Amino acid sequence: MSKHGSHLPRMAWWLLVVSGLFHLSISLSNTFVNIFVFKVDHSFAAIAWYNLPIFLLLPFTFVLAAFVAQHTSTAMALRIGIGLHALFYAVTLVVGERAARMPFALGILMGLAAGFYWLAFDVLSVEYTDKGGHEPFFGTHGVITSMASVVAPPIAGVLISREDVFLGGLSGYHIVFGISFALFLGATFFSFHLRSDHRPRLHLIRGVQALRKSSWLRLMAASSIYGLREGVFMFLIGLLVYVATGSEMKLGVFLLLQGGLSFLAFYLAGRLSAKYRSRLIGIGSIGMSVAAVLFLFPIHTPTIVIYGSLTAAALPFFMVPLQGYVYDGIDESVSDDTPATTFIIVREWFENLGRVIGVVLFLTLCVNESPNHLGKLQGLSFALGLVQLGAWAVLLPNIRKSRPQTSKGKRRARLAEGERKTANKRLNPMS
Repeated sequence: MSKHGSHLPRMAWWLLVVSGLFHLSISLSNTFVNIFVFKVDHSFAAIAWYNLPIFLLLPFTFVLAAFVAQHTSTAMALRIGIGLHALFYAVTLVVGERAARMPFALGILMGLAAGFYWLAFDVLSVEYTDKGGHEPFFGTHGVITSMASVVAPPIAGVLISREDVFLGGLSGYHIVFGISFALFLGATFFSFHLRSDHRPRLHLIRGVQALRKSSWLRLMAASSIYGLREGVFMFLIGLLVYVATGSEMKLGVFLLLQGGLSFLAFYLAGRLSAKYRSRLIGIGSIGMSVAAVLFLFPIHTPTIVIYGSLTAAALPFFMVPLQGYVYDGIDESVSDDTPATTFIIVREWFENLGRVIGVVLFLTLCVNESPNHLGKLQGLSFALGLVQLGAWAVLLPNIRKSRPQTSKGKRRARLAEGERKTANKRLNPMS
């Protein structure tokens, strides 16, 4: 990484290009995959059974991807992940509606694809940025993904809502999935510009032993707590908008609004987080909690739109600092014996533990919910909408430790260091 603060090196920019194409494809189709499954099966359970194997498999596919990267390269693992995403959409194109009737099998394929992609992306993110570059990189990454979220969903909504112009049925979905397939091929092409200086090694036992360090344990606990929310809300809000409106076009417009707000928020968070990280994570946590209060009211289209807008504006102020703390923790824990890959996988284990628990809660409480009677779903959504407060509370000792010292604090630190050295001299006169 360049020593000039926020200036990102060339490889980091190529990674952002690949990630931009990847997220453009995901933004085009990912939300609509859930709607595709729901339209065929007409149940909330089918959506949960699609997402649950993704989160169950990710901890294992991260290890598998690391093993492949160790024997080839991290960039190769990234290409495999993108290729498996392309295979996922190829299967939906070939199999059609029958694929939606096998949500668990679809989830397995997506879990394999996501594990390879995200392990490689996380490792390359660490390799291409240093401690001073985490916020600029993830802020820029958030801006790019938000732009994808602005552009892609309305296009998908238009294509799907006008499927009668094509072949009728669910042909609009097939066109959207076909475009996603092509974008993944483009991302694979640009991934050949990526170079990796080392092959990741695995020392998972040492990664688990690092949990003895209280600061790392707190980071993992915070990741698990936030995972409770993320596992459910990754599919829930878009699904509720579709249930409330019955229109893919209106869902696309909603995602356009969300993407625009996220774009602005990620831009600001990326610019401000390096200096005001401790304040931003609190602002984001509280903002998301205020939005969750809306689930105490009946779920209608305006309620969901307002919730989605508030969350889109608040979430980046929580996520960018959280990623900064996590990657700083990885930087501090990495050694010659225990590389970054180990800590990335351990982090994924904890985060997915939270996601799995969240989806299981959704399945247990909401499997029989009717779109017209969503009482249990409202209660669960409200509770999950507050979990980031718990993550913030767990991280408070890390936050206080990492705050920049005032001039008075620096003087006290220098005095304390002088006293410590004097005491050492008295104990060890020969030192």
